Amino acid sequence: MKHHLRTALTLLIALTLAFPACKKRTTDEPTSPPEPSVLDIYAAGREGYVAKYWKNGKEVNLGNGTTSSDASAMAIAGNDVHIAGFEINAAGKYVAKYWKNGVSSALTDGSRDAFANDIFIQGNDVYIAGQEIAPGKSTYQAKYWKNGTPVVLTDGTQQAIATGIALIGNDVYVTGERRNLDWLNPVTVYWKNGVLFDLADRTTTAGDQAITVSGNDLYLLWSETYNSSGQSQTRYSKNLGSPVLINDGTADVRGNSIFVNGGDVYVAGSGTANGSNAIMAKYWKNGSPVILSNGPESAFGLSIAVSGADVFVGGYRDGGSGTAQYWKNGTVVPLTDGSRAALVHKIVVVRK
Repeated sequence: MKHHLRTALTLLIALTLAFPACKKRTTDEPTSPPEPSVLDIYAAGREGYVAKYWKNGKEVNLGNGTTSSDASAMAIAGNDVHIAGFEINAAGKYVAKYWKNGVSSALTDGSRDAFANDIFIQGNDVYIAGQEIAPGKSTYQAKYWKNGTPVVLTDGTQQAIATGIALIGNDVYVTGERRNLDWLNPVTVYWKNGVLFDLADRTTTAGDQAITVSGNDLYLLWSETYNSSGQSQTRYSKNLGSPVLINDGTADVRGNSIFVNGGDVYVAGSGTANGSNAIMAKYWKNGSPVILSNGPESAFGLSIAVSGADVFVGGYRDGGSGTAQYWKNGTVVPLTDGSRAALVHKIVVVRK
């Protein structure tokens, strides 16, 4: 995840709970068992800097608990849970990691810092995007791994990271960013089968990128800082076509995740609201905003999934020690108790 290239990131999260009113039942009213859920809800992230995931609210620890780790991405294929992230080894190096059903594999040898940021499953093949320090250099090389074998996308003469990956047929698409060493600002890019294309120029600063596939259609999402105040704007494109700017009337729109359901495009992220100083978790449906939080703490939506009419956004809220949470149709569902800093990087919803 590209945030690992930046200094000092402290995630402090708090929780707001809304308790529904209870309907009084008469003694003559029969008691019915609750209807079973038709959805399995998976969320991947960390708590107390230990990688983990939750299935229907029940946690599964992935990290060893003695060093920091994080679960950055998740994909569900049949009954298998695939997760990508990192773990710090005994020497203090970041190791790109892959977990399948809780069993870990190292993608790198631990001699140089490396991170795994996104994962995509096609048949029996596992694709993971990330970056690793180039041999003998201090720069990161963007790369992806296919079934554990690395494919290097940059030569190490520039800083580059790969934040997302998806396939359409035999074509491999990777999103990320790059910066020549004499540049101040990184630019948003993508690679198609290893060939580099810029999506922006140096008039803006690359922020977050995401990628998804719907049928045979490819969607890219990217946010960029466009002014000295650090405010962001977000665009997405379909099949590498003309970018669509999300413009909800506010000055700060940071999209982190994209999901397509039928003809509807959903983007999760955060931004401001007119008249409020708090950063608010939001999602946008076809460009129209839905505000998920209302302060006073800031909150962030990092991932989105849609099933039928239900919209799920995973993320976190600032304040206190912090709570990982997701929103289902705007209602907060906490995954942690707030005693340790926690967040959700990825949410996946599977119909049973």
